[in-house]
Amino acid sequence: MVHADSALLPSTIRTKRDLYSHLQSSLASLLEGQTAWVTNLANASSLLHASLNDWRRRRADSEAGATEEEADSTRGKTLNWTGFYLLSGLFPTPRPALLSKGGKKVPTLVLGPFHGLPACQAIPSVPGKGVCADGSAVLPPRTVRVARTDDYPGHIACDSLSKSELVIPLVVPLSSLSEAHRHLVRQAASEDLKGTGAQDELIAWSGQDEGVEVILGVLDIDCVDEDGFDEVDQEGLEECVRIIVRSCAW
Repeated sequence: MVHADSALLPSTIRTKRDLYSHLQSSLASLLEGQTAWVTNLANASSLLHASLNDWRRRRADSEAGATEEEADSTRGKTLNWTGFYLLSGLFPTPRPALLSKGGKKVPTLVLGPFHGLPACQAIPSVPGKGVCADGSAVLPPRTVRVARTDDYPGHIACDSLSKSELVIPLVVPLSSLSEAHRHLVRQAASEDLKGTGAQDELIAWSGQDEGVEVILGVLDIDCVDEDGFDEVDQEGLEECVRIIVRSCAW
């Protein structure tokens, strides 16, 4: 299959649940046999962005004759950014690059593969510091769906056009990380933050023992309209994230 064809939507798709079933199948096929996380996140962000916007345009054009099952409250609501922010330790640096807030180092999300306009390069992964921060730092891991970003506490406006947002954490067992990345996580918790007051935050954020889940980062999707995402979007994209995470060697 030509890789670009993965984003094509067949005309037989009539409901949003059908859409996500198709996207999940397309993602699994597109990522099959590839374990490099940079490659997979790049292709995933492109596929999701193109396919979801295509669907929303189609529904806007055909809503007049739609049945109740086919109706979509997000029709015509354009996505302007789809991408990933990642635990800084995944990047090829001697140790995680941690932002300093008030003289204390804090866990940091670094911009990863995305589709859209230029975005914030680093975001503190601390609760209360915005949508991506809460999606990456609040335990247990949970999706953050925001109907109006202007009303969200601590919202970071990378693009003033964004009016709603969906952030889904990328979660894997700590034991599934490569030895090098497990070492970076533990090293940051035990050395870099020692005596800074932020040590416990990073330990909680990164997991502590074999088998404990670790948040590697987040999928972040922005929409130029308010209420750009509903429960079906959230459920469908959460499964997409699980497929993406399982495909990668971290």
